[in-house]
Amino acid sequence: MVDNDTNDIAVLNNLITTTIDSAQGYVEAAKKIDNAYISGSFMRWSADRQHVVDALKTQVSSLGGDPEIQGSLMGSAYRLFANLHEILSSGEDAIIDEVICSENRVRHKYEEALNDPTLSPPTRGVIERSYVSVLAGHEQACALRRSGRA
Repeated sequence: MVDNDTNDIAVLNNLITTTIDSAQGYVEAAKKIDNAYISGSFMRWSADRQHVVDALKTQVSSLGGDPEIQGSLMGSAYRLFANLHEILSSGEDAIIDEVICSENRVRHKYEEALNDPTLSPPTRGVIERSYVSVLAGHEQACALRRSGRA
């Protein structure tokens, strides 16, 4: 394995853990929402993130690496904090706000990865395609907030 592959694998695995955290966060948020439309949206977005995880894992494997298989400890800690925050907050609006904050963190991680000048073109392409999904998720969450559905 060349150095570039090692770097690409590290960047991709970081994004895999972040994206798994995001997918799991959507599932947790869906469980806490009584509104069927919003809950269904979160479950669809979680499934979309799982497709992103699969694409990232495929790229890691193609580079000869071992893809991450679980979210981060920080993601687990964040979900615990979000659960506490939700208990202390007022319902669906607070959950959607937490989802938007989480989406901001995910978007930032992808932007950091895309700013890595050493990424190989194939890895950059996978990350760019995944980033489109991340941006769509962020915009959908913000649109949900703006629409007053919550």
